[in-house]
Amino acid sequence: MTVWDFRVMLNREPDTDEFNRLFEAGLDDCALVGGTQPYFMCDREGGTLLDAIASVLVQIRKIEGLWAIGIGHDDGVTLGDAARRHGGRTQASLRQLSSGQRGPGGFPEPVMATDNINIYSWAEVSDWLRVKMGDDIPRVPRDIALADAAVKLACRARAAHQETQVLHLVDVA
Repeated sequence: MTVWDFRVMLNREPDTDEFNRLFEAGLDDCALVGGTQPYFMCDREGGTLLDAIASVLVQIRKIEGLWAIGIGHDDGVTLGDAARRHGGRTQASLRQLSSGQRGPGGFPEPVMATDNINIYSWAEVSDWLRVKMGDDIPRVPRDIALADAAVKLACRARAAHQETQVLHLVDVA
């Protein structure tokens, strides 16, 4: 089996007793990083990355009131970030590819665009550069982005359910 590295962001930091119970439940391959946004840095063995992530999420859910709010991945990049990760292309080269001034066209659209900065998915950009431009760069596991989206959807569902319960209590009162 493969050992997968990923982060699991938490809704809050577990207290000492909760941390000990998590450790005993099998999270001994994850290190807790505290602070304003606590998370577990995990090195989990699994048949697939999604299997590894799911097994950590199941263990975290054993602690009442503790849940994952995101799966860490460093997917969002500017063109400058993408050039640094690539190592063989400049920011100017990527800007020309993204605008269609060079290359075959079809550069991935930004996942977020503001007046002065665009954020792209590194997984999408690296795949496009590998497939369309023949660049020799490693694949980015898309499973992390999928797991992150699933965890965030679960958080939204939890929030909507709690909001519905509060509205129901107000209607009853």
